[in-house]
Amino acid sequence: MPLTTGTVLNNRYRIVRLLGQGGFGAVYRVWDLNMECPRALKENLETSPEAQRQFKREAQLLDKLIHPHLPRVIDHFILPGQGQYLVMDYVEGEDLQQRLERAGAPLTESEVLPWIQQVCDALSYLHRQNPPVIHRDIKPANIRITPEGKALLVDFGIAKLYDPHAPTTLGARAATPGYSPLEQYGRGAHTDARSDVYALGATLYTLLTGQVPPEAPERVLGEALTPPRRLNPALSPRLEQVILKALAMQPQDRFQSAAEFEQALREASAVESNSVQPLGQGGTVVIPSPPPKPNLPGTRMGIGQMARRKGWFWSAIVAGLFILLYVAAIGVELLVEELQHQRAQRTQEAQETMQLARQTEQAQRTQEAEQTTQAAISPTITPLDALEPLRFITDEHGVRMALIPAGDFQMGSENGDSDERPVHTVYLDAFYMDIYEVTNALFAEFLNARGNQKEGGATWLDAGDEDARIHQAGGRWQADAGYEDHPAVEITWYGARAFCEWRGARLPTEAEWEKAARGGLSGASYPWGDEAPVCEKGAQNGAQFGACDGETVAVGSFAANGYGLFDMAGNVWEWVWDWYAVDYYGRSRLQNPLGPDSGEGRVVRGGSWDNNVNGLRSANRGGLGPSMPTTTMVSVVRSRHDAENWVAGMLNF
Repeated sequence: MPLTTGTVLNNRYRIVRLLGQGGFGAVYRVWDLNMECPRALKENLETSPEAQRQFKREAQLLDKLIHPHLPRVIDHFILPGQGQYLVMDYVEGEDLQQRLERAGAPLTESEVLPWIQQVCDALSYLHRQNPPVIHRDIKPANIRITPEGKALLVDFGIAKLYDPHAPTTLGARAATPGYSPLEQYGRGAHTDARSDVYALGATLYTLLTGQVPPEAPERVLGEALTPPRRLNPALSPRLEQVILKALAMQPQDRFQSAAEFEQALREASAVESNSVQPLGQGGTVVIPSPPPKPNLPGTRMGIGQMARRKGWFWSAIVAGLFILLYVAAIGVELLVEELQHQRAQRTQEAQETMQLARQTEQAQRTQEAEQTTQAAISPTITPLDALEPLRFITDEHGVRMALIPAGDFQMGSENGDSDERPVHTVYLDAFYMDIYEVTNALFAEFLNARGNQKEGGATWLDAGDEDARIHQAGGRWQADAGYEDHPAVEITWYGARAFCEWRGARLPTEAEWEKAARGGLSGASYPWGDEAPVCEKGAQNGAQFGACDGETVAVGSFAANGYGLFDMAGNVWEWVWDWYAVDYYGRSRLQNPLGPDSGEGRVVRGGSWDNNVNGLRSANRGGLGPSMPTTTMVSVVRSRHDAENWVAGMLNF
């Protein structure tokens, strides 16, 4: 049974969500409470004493592995009667199975081979350990590509230490159809480095043909392996031979190491780029060597001797034959050159066609994004149904979330305080944000699920403060009558963070908050534009601030901004993820910034019901100690990738 979201294992790892599940256990995304970062946790449900001893030995070895194409193993532990757990770095990005499905067609050699060579390098490192570590579960889904384009081999769920004298144990005989070699199926069979070579060859076959190879036992029973070039004629013959050798049924017929496999891939790539290319289905054109001078059977005589002995007739015949052969050789060379020229021309035309298609597709996507953004930022669009093109979603708690599209925006203000300068361009990936500030009713639901825990020297909610609108009654937390739809207040940063994790989400970064608050308007002072705020409910430029009647109002009392978000100015301050530093903008990362490593407090944004108009500006920022309960609350975000997985096909991008 999957672990429940919010469960804390080993007093350190809080379950965020299930990533995948199989017969031997599951993989979860977890939050490391000590280091405050995401991790991947692998659960193995085999709890026999021998399995636990073997797990501990292997986990201790994996813990020492450091390689640029392997995730780091951070921790390992056993919970008696429950399972064994391996904690690794969480690798952002997508796996090759997802990329293949997204492409809807085989991937290209130029795209795939660098990744496979990187995995070969990681395998060589694993196989060189003493004793060697055999992965035993290589497949497209276990190779993740980071946003920087680097391949990492993940999931050591059935990785085992290699003992040449011991058969593969039951726990390591788990086989993935199409990717596992024959020796991984049989009781008493041995698996070694060549087993990983087979699995990586099968992975390469799948990525370049779009088809998974037949299961090894089925191949033994007579099901043929379709040659890769029959499924994808664009593949080079040399690469096809490399793939087929890696997929040999007998280990001794394969490459004997990952390093040997990697070298063969490099040579195939070099041959493909430098040699005469295949013509159609018939193989390659070979440039012949110049023909030797003829030497007629039965004689060693030269042409001059022959002329003297046999006369001018035979001399003329031989000379004519020589000339014909010479002309024919020149003709063949010219023909080969012409065929090469035609082949190069066809290749160039194909590449230009593919490039044009990609440019056209990109232009269409850009145009669609621009049209969507233009519709989103119009300050006259206020009804929620008019904002449906932005793809709203509703989570399991009934909370509405809006998509904030990927792209650049101008962060900061030259007209504000010194900590808002310099104005700089920031790129952000797409994400979802709650359209409302978190209400008292919803935060009470969270407290009933998790309790009002103490963290950072203070409880998450300061229920004793007179401004707090959530209290216990009959052993349960509940919002004060009439304040159910008001934003929750007197919450510490730790409480805001814990609430987000309970929701399966996170706090927004400061950059995400500001982009969302601006609603697509570049350089505007407020979420609605440059007009001064008013207190009129429902007004386009309305907000709850110091000039209005005191305290908070129900969320959504004023008009939404261009992204469909309410109360991004006024009502209550909102915690974000980042540490606060006055000079951070001068050294900020320009893509998905996370804030400084430390600071004077955590950032708060948006202003509140008792602030003047300056505090309501979209660029205004401040910092508070994370343990300080104040009139602040959160806007929760999910990454677009997480949200799309969560709604499981509900969105159609």
